Amino acid sequence: MEFEVLKKTPLFNTFSEQGKRISLPQGIFHWSGRAKKEAEISGTLGSAFGYEKDFIEGGSSDWVPLYLEDIKDYTKLSVKEVVPYSQISGLEELKSLWKKWLIRKSLYNAETETVELKNLENFTTAPVVTSGLTNGIFLCCSLLLDPGEFIISPNKRWGNYDNIVEKLIGAKIKSFDFFTENKFNIQGLKEAIFEVSKSQEKIVLILGFPNNPTGYVPNEEEMEEIITMLKQTQKNLSKPIIVLIDDAYEPYIFSKDAIKSSIFYALHEIEEDVIPIKLDGITKEMLLYGGRIGFITIGLKPHWVSNDEELTTLKSELNNKLSGLVRTTISNSNHFYQALVIKLFKDVGMEGLIQKRNKIKNLLKDRYEKINEELRKIDNSNISVDPNAGGFFVFVNLNPNKISANQFADHLLRKYKVGVIPIEKHNNKINGIRIAYCSIDLTKIPEFVKRFNLALNDF
Repeated sequence: MEFEVLKKTPLFNTFSEQGKRISLPQGIFHWSGRAKKEAEISGTLGSAFGYEKDFIEGGSSDWVPLYLEDIKDYTKLSVKEVVPYSQISGLEELKSLWKKWLIRKSLYNAETETVELKNLENFTTAPVVTSGLTNGIFLCCSLLLDPGEFIISPNKRWGNYDNIVEKLIGAKIKSFDFFTENKFNIQGLKEAIFEVSKSQEKIVLILGFPNNPTGYVPNEEEMEEIITMLKQTQKNLSKPIIVLIDDAYEPYIFSKDAIKSSIFYALHEIEEDVIPIKLDGITKEMLLYGGRIGFITIGLKPHWVSNDEELTTLKSELNNKLSGLVRTTISNSNHFYQALVIKLFKDVGMEGLIQKRNKIKNLLKDRYEKINEELRKIDNSNISVDPNAGGFFVFVNLNPNKISANQFADHLLRKYKVGVIPIEKHNNKINGIRIAYCSIDLTKIPEFVKRFNLALNDF
């Protein structure tokens, strides 16, 4: 593939050397796909097949992947939905359904949302299936970052970003203080962008709301400020800004003051070359933690193409790039869980899934409100709680001059039998405790905070 349309877009020049090199050649899957349609006898795909009756007593005459018959005891899905390889970029039916789900999610705030659904349908890529959202982050960072290049992230972030970006890819993270005066630090983000722009012809950010570890979600005013700043900064710099959006906790927003849908949709609508890439998946959205199915969806800009044919080609070229990365790392994603999600969408329906999940969301909202209520009762100048509006966590800052987060967590566990995650990164000005209230029963939260407070008083 020559990537003739992609090369004309600002997006191509943001790719790493690996991203520019990678492609999915016309290999096994190409020829097996052709053979499936054209051949009378095929010897292409390296999966063992046979007539079921030849290896299963009482089996049918169906031509199926060879399997161990005990598998049927553990699932109602057919063998053909469990055993075979998936297509490299994911099952086509699932990709189509997830695209519809992505559009449906844009309407969480249906009364005030002004998203142009046709634009969202036309100018986003078909989602590429990854082995969980973590794999999606790795693939996107591989596509965009060369060793030594910078990606920008708030200082309070999921620790695995550092592993992926710095230890695996060899790139760097430019941090900025997440909060200033208990609000999102827009000026800090802007300064980080200008600093990185001195050495790079592209800007790459990674943001996620609700945030892990703080649970922060911007309100409408803050989101508008973020969008306006990114638009103006892109104009001033004349360099593309790529925003990787970690939407792992997207549905779990509990405060009425916070935005109700992903920032992806607002970024997608602007004309400037602020390019959103949405990373989401079934882990939290479908509460299938071990399913390891994620999705990469890229927002495209209408001015990149001049007609529908170019748009179709551009989508195909981007799918090829991402498929090349999938093929060379994980080959393809879990077929069983893809088939399971298809069944959920078809049997329960999108509205049904939202209704069923709302029962869980309301349960978590009660815990969110309770943990914040109890933490507000603590009168101790050595702590502060970061702004939070959703997700699974709250973050409690500890005075670094008085209390070490690691020592506090150890003391809390040893003496009071309470487990938390300490985050102590003095170079990033972080010294605090992540509390995962998502895994604490509502009735135990007061006792949890009581013991937390007792531990504080020991220092």
